[in-house]
Amino acid sequence: MRRMIVLLSIFSFVFGSNVDLINVLCTQTKKVEEGYTIEPGDVLEIVILGEEELSRTLMVMHNGTISFPLIGEIKVSGLSTEDAAVLLASALKKYFTHPVVSIILKSPTIPYVSVFGEVLRQGAVEYQRGLRVSDYIALAGGPTPNAHLGRVRVARLQPVEPALMIVETVDLGGILDKGQMAKNYELKSGDWVYVPKKFTLNWSVVLSTLTLAVTILNLYVTYDRLSN
Repeated sequence: MRRMIVLLSIFSFVFGSNVDLINVLCTQTKKVEEGYTIEPGDVLEIVILGEEELSRTLMVMHNGTISFPLIGEIKVSGLSTEDAAVLLASALKKYFTHPVVSIILKSPTIPYVSVFGEVLRQGAVEYQRGLRVSDYIALAGGPTPNAHLGRVRVARLQPVEPALMIVETVDLGGILDKGQMAKNYELKSGDWVYVPKKFTLNWSVVLSTLTLAVTILNLYVTYDRLSN
């Protein structure tokens, strides 16, 4: 692969091609060489030597699996491309004597965690491994003055059951003030964070409602007296 990139670099220099393309290729190769592991959303080119009809390009589903002919769903997230190839080859031994599998990472995703509600910048925050609930809220600009930090809702996808999303309440105030880190979860790509608004009593609305109620009561009493 390094030879290919060198050749591409020479070609780019001679013919004035876009050097950024070479940089992207180098970055992707470096990731693989440094032990990049597959994540949901990654696009994999799977080649089965001598079995072209089985070779195909697949996207890793949200639960970390791919659906492959003869095998069905098989989990590849968390594996390197080499380990995933070995896993597929092992599963294909039921059908072929010596299956040779090659997996190429076509386009690693830039996954996101969604942060909504009472934060300064709502929307998608780029996923970074190891970051927790408090980190993503900080990356979304931090909470607004109206944020209810004691009732932050976190929706997390379950890798074992992809259709199941568990919603939990996190006391971010306790995490920040008292260092209660037990529920400061490490989030994954596709997770959601919602920061609710504090309940505040609007006294002007309350007084207006009471005034209206007293007025209606006075009218009723007056009407009742006139009727008698």
